[in-house]
Parts: sequence; C-alpha cells; structure tokens
Amino acid sequence: MGIEDIASKEFKLRPMKCELNFLSKSDGSAILSQGETVVLASVNGPLDVKMQSQSIEKSTLEVLFCTKGGKPSVGDRYKENIIRQTCETCVLGSVYPRTAITITIQELEDYGGLLSCSLNCVCLALLNSGVAMRCVYAAVSCAVEDTGNIVLEPTHQQLETARANMSFVFESREKTLITSFTEGTFSEDTYKEALERCRAASDLIFGFYRDIVSKYCNVIG
Repeated sequence: MGIEDIASKEFKLRPMKCELNFLSKSDGSAILSQGETVVLASVNGPLDVKMQSQSIEKSTLEVLFCTKGGKPSVGDRYKENIIRQTCETCVLGSVYPRTAITITIQELEDYGGLLSCSLNCVCLALLNSGVAMRCVYAAVSCAVEDTGNIVLEPTHQQLETARANMSFVFESREKTLITSFTEGTFSEDTYKEALERCRAASDLIFGFYRDIVSKYCNVIG
C-alpha cells in the first residue's frame, strides 16, 4: 500500500496523501486526501449484468456518489454525471462488452475541492483495479478572486468569496483537456490563464500517481 505526500510552493497545491487497495472486498479502491478534503472510491467489475442493461459495444459504467450526510442532492447527481463522462472518456469500455463497471465514491470530509479530489481518487481506484484505460487523468480546481487573482485548490472560505470557480481535467499524454466545468463570471483571458496554470499543476498530480503506484507495486511484489 503506497502512502506519499506532495506539495508545491510554486502552484500551492494542498498536500496529498493516498492509500491504495483500502477496501478488501472491491476490485480496486483508494482513499485520497487533498488537504483536509478526504474521499474514498471503490471500483467493481467488469461484472455480469441483466440483458436489458447490456451494451454489445462496451461496458456500462455506473457511478454512485455518496455524501457525508447520506441524503443525495441535485449537486451530487451533477458530480456523478461529470465523473461518469470523464471515466467514459478514459476507460476502454470496448474491451468489456455486455458487462458493467461500478464506481462508488464516498465523501468523508469536504473542505473545498471535493469534485477534483473525487475525480483523482476515482482515477487511482481504477488504476488499482486493473481496468484497461486509454489514459490516466488528473483534475485541478481553481478560484478567481474579486481582484482577478487565481487561487489553485481553493478552500471553502475562498470559494464563498470568489468571483468564479473552475475545474479542469487533463489526460496524461499530451495534457489535453478532457473535461471543464465553471461557475461565475470571468473574462476569456482569465479562463485561458486559469486553464494553463491548472494544466501545469496537473504535472504534480501525475507525478504523485506514479509514486503511489510504484510504491504499491513494490509492496505487493
């Protein structure tokens, strides 16, 4: 099981810690903290599914997001949709036709950046499960303050006073943008600056992935 810390003064990302294979009864799992925000993700599958739920071309990807309070909201369904779309882009579902892959995300603590932490935790759980993937991805969030300053991985307090919030997901090969979601008002130049800063910061997350997977492989080897 790999545990590692990472921090950057240049990009001011919050410290990250992760443990793989956290759950014994899933095909892959990870618990990830980014700062004080903590998420647990598990992956099960490919599994047999009922005929009416089967796709002859690819596996069916099911995502369930569970809040700390237990009662789902419209925002939780929105998170599920974003995570599902991102994973469908990266998982090689065509390798597993007529099956289902189930991803469950449990919020443990939310001190800002819950969506990006959830996405990154799911990616690590998928890597742990051995599901075939086209690429690995990394999510980075940022906030635009009233002054125009861009803050990476903002806290709850910074999000509440921000003019805009943005999150970006990049694939590992060319750092191509896979998914983006924004709230608030901002200029085109601000969006471009935020995009490039988050793209650069994603290198740290990909490096974190490599360290975690390498240490885990050394342990089980």
